[in-house]
Amino acid sequence: MFLALAFILLAVPATCQPATSTPAPAPAAGRDDEAFVRGCCARTLYPRVCTASLAPYAAAVNSSNARLAVASANLTFDTITSLGGRIPSSSTAVSSSTGALQDCVEAVASAAGLAARAAERLGGVERAVGPEVAWRVSDARTWLSAAMTYEDTCADALRPARSVPSPVRAELRAGVRRAMQHTSIALALVHMLVRTGA
Repeated sequence: MFLALAFILLAVPATCQPATSTPAPAPAAGRDDEAFVRGCCARTLYPRVCTASLAPYAAAVNSSNARLAVASANLTFDTITSLGGRIPSSSTAVSSSTGALQDCVEAVASAAGLAARAAERLGGVERAVGPEVAWRVSDARTWLSAAMTYEDTCADALRPARSVPSPVRAELRAGVRRAMQHTSIALALVHMLVRTGA
């Protein structure tokens, strides 16, 4: 887990401008924001997922690294919350799977809480100055990293073949994978704030 996080943080370049060798012609109104989102997303581990999920926010982001990071953290929170809603309650689960599902429920709830805290803390980055920027970004990175750890805990609970019935396990594992992708994207975009100075 630590190696994956270290790789994410080292793989992110400093700027979100699209990687081109020659300057592109001046795009039409609105295309700059879309290109900005695509450029940032290209520097994450999941560029297609990132672009597909954050492109609708391009106008609101308005080529701001801070706003893009907030949008991504909020999307991470929504994805984790959605995953939590799909975990069957212990009353409908097979008795042998109750422990694994309960572990997953607790881990997902913790991850959602941490993602919400990260989004809230990032919300003030754009107005922050001096050391306040650094501590806001540091807190968000810590909480998103911890959220990913909790997501991994849920994934671990779903690994044993007898943990949950197969169709449910497959759906939940896909949901955990999506949540981890979004958390990874948010972490990468938050790391860009360090390099760009928000």
